Amino acid sequence: MKSKKAPVSRYTLQFISLVSFVLLLANLSYPPGLGSLLLQWFSRLDPWLLLSQLRWQQEVPPWVWLPLLTLGSALLWGRVFCGWMCPFGAFLALTDKIGRTVFKKLSLTRTKVLHAVQPMRGYWLLFLVIVFLLGSNWGFFLTPFALFSHEIVRVLQGHIPWMLIGITAGTLFFSRFWCSVLCPTGVLLSLAARLRLYRYRLVGNCVHCEKCKRTCAVGAEPSNTGVAQEGCLACGDCQRACPTKAIEWQRSSWRDKNSHIVSADDIAATKHQESRRQFFKVAFAVTMAAALWKKTVWAAEKALRPPGALSEPEFTAVCNRCGRCIQVCPSNALRPMPIADGLANFETPYIIPRRNRCDLCLACQKVCPTGAIAQVPLEKVRMGKAVIDKSRCIAWNEGKLCYICGEQCPVLAIAADEHRPIVIPDKCAGCGSCENACPVEGEAAIRVFPN
Repeated sequence: MKSKKAPVSRYTLQFISLVSFVLLLANLSYPPGLGSLLLQWFSRLDPWLLLSQLRWQQEVPPWVWLPLLTLGSALLWGRVFCGWMCPFGAFLALTDKIGRTVFKKLSLTRTKVLHAVQPMRGYWLLFLVIVFLLGSNWGFFLTPFALFSHEIVRVLQGHIPWMLIGITAGTLFFSRFWCSVLCPTGVLLSLAARLRLYRYRLVGNCVHCEKCKRTCAVGAEPSNTGVAQEGCLACGDCQRACPTKAIEWQRSSWRDKNSHIVSADDIAATKHQESRRQFFKVAFAVTMAAALWKKTVWAAEKALRPPGALSEPEFTAVCNRCGRCIQVCPSNALRPMPIADGLANFETPYIIPRRNRCDLCLACQKVCPTGAIAQVPLEKVRMGKAVIDKSRCIAWNEGKLCYICGEQCPVLAIAADEHRPIVIPDKCAGCGSCENACPVEGEAAIRVFPN
C-alpha cells in the first residue's frame, strides 16, 4: 500500500469496474449472451446475494466462493472491495473528487457530518438484518449492484433516476456518506473489517494537522484513534496526505481493536449517556423493521409476474428490483410496478398483457441475479390462467366468427368449439398473448389472472 503505483492501480481497477458494468448493462438485450453472464457473476461478489440465496433458496450455490472472496478480503485488508472494485463506489469516488474540487470550503463540514453519523452505521445494519430475517428483501435493493443497475435501467428506459441523483448530490456535498453509512454491503463489510489483519496506523510523529481527516472520504482516518477505523477503504489517501509520514500500512493482531486516543475522564463522562442512547436506538431499529415488514410482506398482492417467477409473496421477498429483466425483455412486456400498488410490489417487474404480451423467450430467467425468476422450462411455465368473459366475447355473445385469441396462443392452450374459443387450463402458460390480441375495445374479453 506504500507503493506509488497503488493509486494508479486503484484508479485503473475502478475505471475498469465502472465502465465494464455500465457497458454490460447498456448492452443487455435479447438474446442474452456472454455479457449477461459476466454481469451476473460480477454481481455475485456481493455477500448480501449469498445471504439471500441461503435465506430463501435454502441451498449453497456453486458461486459461493465469490462472496466469500469479498468477505475474505475484508478480513485481510478491510473494505478493499468498496474502495477498489465496486462500480457504484467508483462512480461515487469520482463524484466525490469533483465535489472536493468545486466545493473546497465544505471540507470541514464534510468531516463533521461523516464523524457525526458514524455511530448510526451499526444500528442501520441491525435494522437491515431484522427486516431481512422477517422476510423482506428491501435492503437488497440498496446494495450497490442492485441499486446501480436499477438506476441505469431507468435511464436506458427514458425515466429519471431519482435515487441516483439524490445520492450523487449527497456525495458532492458530504463526500461518500452513502458508502460510509447507508450502503448495506459497505456496512456489512465494515463489520468484517473490524477483524482485518492489515490496516493503516499512526507509527510516527503526528503533528495533528488533520490533513488525513480532511482527506478521508469516509471519516475513517487514524488521527484520533491511532489506527484507521473499520470503514477504511484502504485507498491510502491519508498516508499520502500526511506531511510527517506518520501513517503506515502494517500488519496487526486479529484481536487488535480501534481504541480511541482519548482520556479516561472523557470516556467516563460519556459512558452512561451512550448506553442510554444505545437502548433507544436499538428499540427504534426493531420497531421500524417490524413496521416495514408488515408493509412489505403482508401487503403484497398478486400480480402477473415474469415466466418462472416465484410465488407471491416469496417473489417480492427475493427480488432486489435491479431492473435487468426489464432491460432484456424484447417485447417490453415487463414494467416496474408503481408505488400505488404497495411498498411490497414497488419497482418489482410485472406484466400488463393488454399493453404488451410476454413472448416466452425466458431471457429474464437468464439475467436474474437473485433467483426470484427461476430457471423453468417453457412447458412448465405457469404465470397465470386465461379466463373468457363470455358476455364480452364476440364469438360467445354475438355469435360471430372470432378465434383471434386461439390463433395468437403460442402454447395452443385455446381450442375451438364451433368457432368459439375454449381455454385449456392445464396448457395455459399465462403469457397474455390472448388478452393482448383480443379485438374487443376496452377491457379484453379474455383476461389472464395470476396464479
